[in-house]
Amino acid sequence: MNNLFAETSSLLMNKKKTVMSVIIRQEGSAPRKTGTRCLILEDKTLIGTIGGGLLEYQVIEKAGEVFKTGRSDILQFKLSGKDAAESEMLCGGEVDVFLEPVFPKNKTACRVFHAIKDMLHKGYAGTLLTLVKKDLPYDDEDCRILFKQSGDVIGRIGTSEKAIIQKFENQFKIKKPYLMEPDGLFNKHPIFVEPIKPDDVLYIFGAGHVSRTISSIASKAGFKIFVIDDREELVTKDRFPDAGKRISIPFVDAFEQIAINNSSYIVIVTRGHLYDKEVLEAALNTSPAYIGMIGSRKKRGIIYQTLIDKGISNEMLKEVHSPIGLDIGAETPEEIAVSIVAELIKVRSGITAPKP
Repeated sequence: MNNLFAETSSLLMNKKKTVMSVIIRQEGSAPRKTGTRCLILEDKTLIGTIGGGLLEYQVIEKAGEVFKTGRSDILQFKLSGKDAAESEMLCGGEVDVFLEPVFPKNKTACRVFHAIKDMLHKGYAGTLLTLVKKDLPYDDEDCRILFKQSGDVIGRIGTSEKAIIQKFENQFKIKKPYLMEPDGLFNKHPIFVEPIKPDDVLYIFGAGHVSRTISSIASKAGFKIFVIDDREELVTKDRFPDAGKRISIPFVDAFEQIAINNSSYIVIVTRGHLYDKEVLEAALNTSPAYIGMIGSRKKRGIIYQTLIDKGISNEMLKEVHSPIGLDIGAETPEEIAVSIVAELIKVRSGITAPKP
């Protein structure tokens, strides 16, 4: 999704029009979830996907109308029978897609999307609010607000800017996009609320067999990959072609070169207990989305007791996923890697809790 925001900024910079389509509501079976976006260009080129099949075909056709009228539209999609089968959706699936014209003449749109691109590039988070209303003209300057992590606010929605800012003073607690229905106070129309955060980055400490498979699978699952190991001969492009960065450095020193935030995931799979303990101790002084350490419960107990003796609290250690990965009976390096990436996906989706 972040790439689409950056792409939108680039299109606007090059004076190109696009129709941004986003799933604002989804019920029942659907191929993609709320908040999934795609961009449609005037020549019907599609950037991204909201599920393929009949759904995507109709969105592209509707986008053609939006280009002609210069006004937003809402596509309500309900499938059953043959249509459901063609769209990979089971009977009863419902999806609402909001299509908004994002044209270079809209100064607020340019400011917002350029700011999002810059914000994500620097590793900062934010929250985007978009007014959901049919027939909004492309030059409407009152239909979106961006809250930046720095505290700056760009854009506006109607004349209710102050009320919206007050309502979203704790907006960085929002984890998932949702459609905020009219409440009769300040928003007469629905507002789509979505958190904007940097790309999820997976830091793999250790460059062994398990790490190689983790890197490959996690990359395909949408994580940016950093591999860290003190053995230069193992941290190579041939061994880790999916990694965006490969660092050969003593494990603990690596924390001086990486920026850990709430979009960071740390997997500890080094070659020995001592290195695992050193990395875990350093990781516990940061605030990532996930820390996982490979090893048996016995090994975990030894390492934990050593850290407790050094002043690390039990509460902090309860946040660590160890033994790492989902319990699927994994034995081979490939199976272990699958279990680890599956757990990363669960944590990213917000449907799991720290292990006891």
